[in-house]
Amino acid sequence: MDRFEGSHWIPIGWARIHELVQTVQVDSGWASQRFDFMDDEDDLTVADVAAPYWERPAGPVWWCHVAAGHPFIDAWLRNAQWLHPAVSVALRDESCLISERMKYLLYEVPVRVAGGLLFELLGQSAGDPFVDEDDIPIVLRSWQAQNFLISVLHIKGSASCVNVLGITEIQELLSGGGYNTPKTIHEVIAHLASRLARWDDRLFRKSIFGAADAVELKFMNRRSQEDLNLLSVILNQEIRRLSRQVIRVKWSLHAREEIVFELLQHLKGDATKSLLQDIRKSTREMIEEQEANRDRLFTIQDVMQSSVRAWLQDKSLRVTHNLAVFGGCGMVLSIIAGLFGVNLDGIPGAENTPYAFGLFSALLFFIGFVLIGVGLLYLGLKKPISEEQVEVRKLELQELVNLFQHEAETHAQVHKPVSRNSLPPTAGDRFPDDADYVLIA
Repeated sequence: MDRFEGSHWIPIGWARIHELVQTVQVDSGWASQRFDFMDDEDDLTVADVAAPYWERPAGPVWWCHVAAGHPFIDAWLRNAQWLHPAVSVALRDESCLISERMKYLLYEVPVRVAGGLLFELLGQSAGDPFVDEDDIPIVLRSWQAQNFLISVLHIKGSASCVNVLGITEIQELLSGGGYNTPKTIHEVIAHLASRLARWDDRLFRKSIFGAADAVELKFMNRRSQEDLNLLSVILNQEIRRLSRQVIRVKWSLHAREEIVFELLQHLKGDATKSLLQDIRKSTREMIEEQEANRDRLFTIQDVMQSSVRAWLQDKSLRVTHNLAVFGGCGMVLSIIAGLFGVNLDGIPGAENTPYAFGLFSALLFFIGFVLIGVGLLYLGLKKPISEEQVEVRKLELQELVNLFQHEAETHAQVHKPVSRNSLPPTAGDRFPDDADYVLIA
């Protein structure tokens, strides 16, 4: 994009881009320098190959943003005579290391190479909520030199539609113009970092921290109404998934903090440094919020396990009580059998009853079968939890969360006022309307 008087940015095409790149000052030694990345040279980085030098920024202020992977873009970057070959490879191939520090930090930090600044910013492409599409991480690998910026978008996954809202907002800001429009290319970089970080925080709060709120809501509202064993299986699955995502958020936040710290050392301008300082402050707040959510997940898991243990202990007490009742019934049967087993005169059925023994034995067996059936019905082993039960219960719990979110979005009434007429009479109701005294009986 090109900048005119009054800080008004307008879109420019490839023809103007071609004219602008011809004005870029380049090192005459690049053409004679032999450059090639070998497959077995894993330790070779861009900073090792591109000889660093510094030139004072000159020329018009412009920004070119492209998407990696397109054949035309790859050919354009590959044949760019105004780019150092190592920088061209770094912009096209996101897996190419920028510096040695990537090996130890597991993320790239800005480095000064070939008279410019080579860096990358992290963000997310917001998924389509209507098709249940996940957010996709993106890497914005960029190179800034003199008064221009080249940014190349790399998608860390597959998505039906790329929707990086932070970049879209910056393009609208530049096109709209106004007092807040960036005046320098360093301010453009700061605004890009700020908007990408802000949308990262919003998506993290919505998809991960909001899911932690949903887990707590499900547990607190269903702990007394559901089978705790089934509920613990469902929530433990969600807690394990969220724990992995929270750790990924922590790594992303630490990477952002280091990138912004390095940008503060390379970029100039009060407005630029103010924006970067705000990013550092919000990143620290997000790290604290991430730790709080991680602790809350562990707390929910501990409380849930304690509730399950208490539920199992209560069930064990009921089983012990029922077994004691059955033991008492067996003792009664033993006494009856013992009384009829004594060989004394006067026992009922001892004379002229040839079927007394058979009837008595059948009666005892019948009572025993009834006790065994009741015991198996109430104390027997239950069927294991099936996947169908888990899925059905998940849908019911999600409906509960959706209902709660709908009430919150519609600002449903939380406190219902109680009418004075519905309260019982009190001493205050006994005051006369115009009296300035109280009668004590």
